[in-house]
Amino acid sequence: MKRRPLVTIIGKPNVGKSTLFNRIIGEKKSIVSPIEGVTRDRVYGTYDWLGNNYDIIDTGGFILNEDDIINENIKIQLDIAKDESDFIIFVVDGKAELTSNDLELAKNIRKLEKPFQLVVNKADKQKEDSNNYHYYNLGLGEPIFVSAEHGRNVGDLLDVISNIFLNFKVNNDNEQFINLAIAGMPNVGKSSLVNSLIKKEKSIVTDIAGTTRDAVDSYLTYYNSKFRIIDTAGIRKRSKLLDEIEYYSSVRSFRAIDESDITAVVIDISKGLNKQDRNIISYVIDKGKGLLLVFNKWDLIEKNNYTLKNITDDIIESFPSLAYYPMLFISVKNNLRVQEILKYSKQVYEEKQRLIKTNELNAFLEKAVHRYQPPSVNGKFLKVKYITQLAQNPPLFALYCNHPHLYSTNYKRYLENQLRKQFGFSGTPIRKEIKSIKTRK
Repeated sequence: MKRRPLVTIIGKPNVGKSTLFNRIIGEKKSIVSPIEGVTRDRVYGTYDWLGNNYDIIDTGGFILNEDDIINENIKIQLDIAKDESDFIIFVVDGKAELTSNDLELAKNIRKLEKPFQLVVNKADKQKEDSNNYHYYNLGLGEPIFVSAEHGRNVGDLLDVISNIFLNFKVNNDNEQFINLAIAGMPNVGKSSLVNSLIKKEKSIVTDIAGTTRDAVDSYLTYYNSKFRIIDTAGIRKRSKLLDEIEYYSSVRSFRAIDESDITAVVIDISKGLNKQDRNIISYVIDKGKGLLLVFNKWDLIEKNNYTLKNITDDIIESFPSLAYYPMLFISVKNNLRVQEILKYSKQVYEEKQRLIKTNELNAFLEKAVHRYQPPSVNGKFLKVKYITQLAQNPPLFALYCNHPHLYSTNYKRYLENQLRKQFGFSGTPIRKEIKSIKTRK
């Protein structure tokens, strides 16, 4: 399967990379501040332009240590552009003079032999565009003057990108496969896990975090089900800049999740569930993908008869929605329960495809509402009258009620919990729409 084109935004700090990123994807995923280097949020997104989908990354999304200098920042941005990108947006500040850093970036962009576009940001008014002669000193051709903050000429920029990728088509030959992404933080054992699943030493495995440079898809058959394994192991270790390693790992993980049907999020059980693990898990659920929680390095844990239950209970207590997703405790090193990943992936894939008959759903609803009536709000009596399944993969249910805007999050969660207890849907997110009775057809 050919991936979507990847667009990379580069430029020195405080030129508006994150503002442009947010403008293009249509939401505020990156934190934007006039203080240099404050982007700490997710740096990967997708956008649609003229009916085609693109991936985009904001290289303002990682922070160097205080003793690192601006030249290291430039070097890392160029590495990302060279290794990851299909198209480069080079942003300069239209309200500031060009600097040696701008010239250095431009010189190296010309060497990359990849399509690019020079963008002059903070050009709020058309009359400012005429003062553009010095931007040709960068040797990057005709600039596009934009205002990322106000949206001026951003459409023109997206048109340029679109024209470059007119023949960049997605091949759907993989549709007969279950697409299983192996995602997670660096050094949790993803490459070793893939090697164990396919029984080949296909990925380079060392004790150094981020040693696998390229993600290479693998294919295997498990009980007549064909799997495509998408490995996202990270990058080779080339410096002490751990921010860079985590940056690459996050971008690759998010892209692999987008391509997957099921994502196995691999977690180092000896270190517990950390913030980045939670971010990746939340992204899988938000995208409506099937989810397996794979806790590796079980061999490092001192155990008794209660260890497994205690750890599981602690995880669910800290992240309650994970109660509905399979948790596998494995040791790749000892080949313990590794093949169960394929077993559970197949089950989750089947759960995502399930379609429940409407009469069964409404028999369930009657019992669930009888057991716990929706509480009245502002003297208004709430009634849930009807439920039907609108879609599969992931399952989407419509609940028809009076006063749909008054239903609390707790009651919606109650209905979802009851739905799962009755029908399963293990490992797959459930979507719900609360609709007015009057809109039912």
